[in-house]
Amino acid sequence: MNLIEHIQKDFSLSLHDARVLIFTASRRYKLHYIEKRHGRGKRLIAQPTAEIKLLQRWAIESYLSKLPIHRAATAYRPGRGIKDHAEVHADNRYLLKLDFQDFFPSILGRHFLMHLKSHASIADDDAKFLMRLLFRFDRDSQDYVLSIGAPSSPAVSNTIMYDFDNALTDYCKTHDIIYSRYADDLALSTSKPKVLDDAFNFVKQLCKDVPYPRLQLNDTKTVFTSKKHRRQLTGLILTNEGKPSLGREKKRLIRSMAHRFSLSELPDDQILHLRGLLAFAYSIEPLFFSSINRMIGGEAFQRLMKG
Repeated sequence: MNLIEHIQKDFSLSLHDARVLIFTASRRYKLHYIEKRHGRGKRLIAQPTAEIKLLQRWAIESYLSKLPIHRAATAYRPGRGIKDHAEVHADNRYLLKLDFQDFFPSILGRHFLMHLKSHASIADDDAKFLMRLLFRFDRDSQDYVLSIGAPSSPAVSNTIMYDFDNALTDYCKTHDIIYSRYADDLALSTSKPKVLDDAFNFVKQLCKDVPYPRLQLNDTKTVFTSKKHRRQLTGLILTNEGKPSLGREKKRLIRSMAHRFSLSELPDDQILHLRGLLAFAYSIEPLFFSSINRMIGGEAFQRLMKG
């Protein structure tokens, strides 16, 4: 059963309708722009139409879930997150933070086809059908690009980085370096002095050497730091005690908002924001989460969390 027949069967479609969906999927996107943080320009968001989103979620389970993801990848995975990304580096003295430039848009349809050829047993026609389903056709570049806004893009990005993650992990093992990646954020740490400079050069060369995807580092976000300085990684603070933390500023904000809530002085839109902050706090520092319960009292805390 090929991919189109698979769709036809699972969604009770005619063969004609299934073929039309696949052959037009790459053009069924709604485009809009949002401002990047700190005024660094605009980011293109390309959201597939509802029926294509449904097929993309189906493709995650039917095809993408069978492709390899390296253990160094911590984003977009059940039961893993930024705490896992940060925690492995908290004990080490030296930290190197790197960032890919235009991560999703740099991943192209042809890169995905190369990845499928290396890591999947799939017919050539089905590989092309899957690529059409998961990538947007960009009229300006006349290429298939991975879109920010498609539900399948995170899963595609994780698996397509497998060979890169594997090569960098192997290098790091031989140099007593810990490596992890959260989407386009890379972290390398060690307690050995003067080894991260060479590691940085290795990563730059690796970006050129891997057959796919063709990525570039964002030099403006390259950071070398150590325990002598404030170490921050994907929004978390790495303490000198070897633990990831929310940080003093975020804790102070949460306490202040929780106190205002207990006095019925917190606006409704900020209540939703506070719930989100507390859910995040629970995943990072459960003891701090419990301290908010004690601070405002069990009854108020239940009202806050249950709405």
